[in-house]
Amino acid sequence: MFRICLTALSLVGLISVAAAQPAPPSATPTTRPVKGATPKGAPNPKQAGAVDAGPCEIGLLAAPANRFGVQQVGFTVFGNEYTPVPVDSWGLDDLILSRLRAAAAGKSVRRIAYSPAAFAHAVESGSPMLRRNPERQEFVQQSAATTKCQRYVLVERYQNRFSNTNQSVEGFGIVKWGNPIKRRTFLFALTYITVYDGQSFEAIKKGAASLDDEPMMSRLIGINPISGPNRELDEAAFPSAPAEVAANAKLRDGVRALLTTSLDRTLPQLLQQ
Repeated sequence: MFRICLTALSLVGLISVAAAQPAPPSATPTTRPVKGATPKGAPNPKQAGAVDAGPCEIGLLAAPANRFGVQQVGFTVFGNEYTPVPVDSWGLDDLILSRLRAAAAGKSVRRIAYSPAAFAHAVESGSPMLRRNPERQEFVQQSAATTKCQRYVLVERYQNRFSNTNQSVEGFGIVKWGNPIKRRTFLFALTYITVYDGQSFEAIKKGAASLDDEPMMSRLIGINPISGPNRELDEAAFPSAPAEVAANAKLRDGVRALLTTSLDRTLPQLLQQ
């Protein structure tokens, strides 16, 4: 009986000592970073790569105003009509960039963002053919404020007189000319190019994009009423409604072909230093 009591007392003592000992510290959970997450305070690689920090030899300001004009020129003022149609899906800006890169092979070319409102204000100064164009020069300089290119190229719509009438054609469009007895239809793509120095922002060279394949005499005697890249089409090519223009593949491809050929023949000469 005495032994049983001693054994019971020993067991109680062991249980008390074990309960009095502190529990071992629990293991700290390991937090694994989420795959693809950016550590706190570190620069976001996507944001860091958003700015093109590479060299720039030529900066492009393509301002063709993706607008196609459906126009009729009659023998009287009552026969004159003009309807602008947006053609952003035709990719004319991208086409200009690709032709500039082709003409400046081996040089770095960068597209320069600009404010359409600022450009609209600049063109109020008049034709790009003017010898001095301070408003356009200021526009290019302000648009290029965050870049340091050696030269800047401004490509814009160009306007000139249509035949011996008091009407004009501008940029990209199709024009039907004449009376119900005799009509002629022309597709055109008129752009003007100015090259600016990257430091002084003075105009170095300028000129209208041209095909250079039409005798001057044909313009003087009225055979071709448009001075600039154009081609005559069948009267059936004239859209029955302006809303049909944007989806018209023949007009789109015709304008792109005229723009491509005229830029390829003009840009290399203007880029020569």
